[in-house]
Amino acid sequence: VSTPNVRIPSQSARATLVRTPATREKTTSPLVFHEEDEEKKDEEKNILITEIKPTEYQEVQFEVDVEQGEDSFSEEESVELKDLVVEPVEAEPKEEDYDTDLEIEEEAFVHDTSGRSHYTKICNQLGLVPINYFMRHIQDTELAMRYHGLGPSAARAIALVLKDTITLEKLDLRGNWIEGEGGEAVARMLEENDYVTDVCLADNRLGLMGAQSLCRMLNTNAGLRRLDISDNGFGTVEAAVIAQALETNKYLKVLNLSHNRFDEQAGEILGPAIGANDILDVLDLSWNCLRQKGAISVAKGIKENVRLKKCSLAWNGFGPEGGAAIADALMTNNSLQEIDISGNRLSADVAIKVAKAIMSNDNIRILKMGNNLLTTAGAIALAKAINESESSEMEELDLTDVPVEFEFLRIIEDIKAKRPNFKVVHGPILRVGNTTEDLGKPAIDPNPRRKKDPIMVLDQHIVVNDFRLLDILKRYDPDNSMTLEPQQFLAACEELAIPYDRAKVEEAVKGLVDQKPGNDQGRIYFGNFFDQDKLQEHIKKYQEKTDNET
Repeated sequence: VSTPNVRIPSQSARATLVRTPATREKTTSPLVFHEEDEEKKDEEKNILITEIKPTEYQEVQFEVDVEQGEDSFSEEESVELKDLVVEPVEAEPKEEDYDTDLEIEEEAFVHDTSGRSHYTKICNQLGLVPINYFMRHIQDTELAMRYHGLGPSAARAIALVLKDTITLEKLDLRGNWIEGEGGEAVARMLEENDYVTDVCLADNRLGLMGAQSLCRMLNTNAGLRRLDISDNGFGTVEAAVIAQALETNKYLKVLNLSHNRFDEQAGEILGPAIGANDILDVLDLSWNCLRQKGAISVAKGIKENVRLKKCSLAWNGFGPEGGAAIADALMTNNSLQEIDISGNRLSADVAIKVAKAIMSNDNIRILKMGNNLLTTAGAIALAKAINESESSEMEELDLTDVPVEFEFLRIIEDIKAKRPNFKVVHGPILRVGNTTEDLGKPAIDPNPRRKKDPIMVLDQHIVVNDFRLLDILKRYDPDNSMTLEPQQFLAACEELAIPYDRAKVEEAVKGLVDQKPGNDQGRIYFGNFFDQDKLQEHIKKYQEKTDNET
């Protein structure tokens, strides 16, 4: 603005003016000028006033009435602009013009989408030290922090950050003792985050508070599929909360409740809930104390369930009554494919009942009954049921630490001949069965020095490495002629109940019969069975021959 002959107040403290030379054409000033100064306007230098900076002693104020064209200052207190000493100065920078560390930190919070800055801020607010491992893996799809000693506060900080993540799918916080407070924080996180599908909170002392929070979360979370809350000390009170969640569950597929303290009363509570649930595929209740009425209630729930495919009830002490209830459940349940009832003090009678259930159930593929008092008779009953069931789809029989005898092994060989992929696990092989019915039976050495084939076919001999055959052969030779017909010899081998290659033995028997001259033609001589020196010589030659071939 062009301002010729502007009058300003004359004060003892002079105002400092910032002057910028005008470069544009003259314009009519909104200020009012005196008539005596109009003649000198062409002679004055054009000045553009951009700022009037008051001194530290006194402020300079302009009061200009533009509409009336009057100057509020008197002539005595005014001076001409050209008489002032004008010095250009720079305006002092304001405090808000500076870039501070605080602003940089706030900007980082706004633009950091990984959540690391947010986590650091939360830790500062809670007085915690940020966990570097968590910050490194905060964007991983699987986050495993087992036994990191988090505690409730650290778990809360992690949960507050993870509620907004969309990359995490599996979270494992096993063994951190986050307790009820930490469990509640994780549950609230899962209420807002449906991207997480697998959560493990085992061994965390969740207690009733944690159980209630997680069960409440299951009613709203639609993304969670697997939940492991084992080893948290849950008892009867928590069982009631969990049972209610099982009845209303709509999305959870796998639930692990093992290694808790569910007793007989808790079993009575959980049983009906298991029967009412039609969503769960896998349920693990192993290593609890489900006994007597509780065991029967759980077994009844499995019987009524129409969806469960895999169930583990191992190490609960079901006893004979609980085992009988399980056998009854297997008779009617058409969905269960794998069941584990190991370590439940089950008897041979229970094994026989389960064997009958297998005969009518074509869906069971894996049966685990190890570490029970089944005896060799119970093991044989199970093997026979699998072998005789033409429609059975059994793939694995686990009888860990259950002793067996050679008859069991023979049946297993028959099963493997039909199903090459069949798998069996058993305990030690006894010389004879361990039931009262096996008393007086000849024993078999289960640990020979050298592994021998039950029946070895030599060039001119058939060697049977089982001395029980002698008693059987004598029954077929009442006149002590030491000869038998081929059919009698094969029948004796069948009665011996040992695995052997029947086709190969039949061919060898036919060859030996054809070689017999005279009256002995058509019969087999077994007198060499008593000549041990000659027999061992033939065996030694056969073994040397097979060793050279291999």
